Amino acid sequence: MVEISRGAVSRLVGQMSARGWVGRAPAPRDGRGVVLRLTPSGQRAAQNLAEARRERFSRLLSSIPAHERAGVPQALDVIVEAWDEEQ
Repeated sequence: MVEISRGAVSRLVGQMSARGWVGRAPAPRDGRGVVLRLTPSGQRAAQNLAEARRERFSRLLSSIPAHERAGVPQALDVIVEAWDEEQ
């Protein structure tokens, strides 16, 4: 699990808002809350990021010899478990 401070979230949302990627509205049932929604521009940015990430992982996977690729998911599971135990 990754923990992010309120300040970090606030800065990130501020940056996304300044870029026109997110819109804010008051939460309907909580006067202190805010509802965040991706704008069409934010949706495009998220899609572009996802596509770039897919392409990068595809290139990475293609650089692993074919006979070793089957073991990659299991190795990643072991790494994630070890990481989680460290946290």
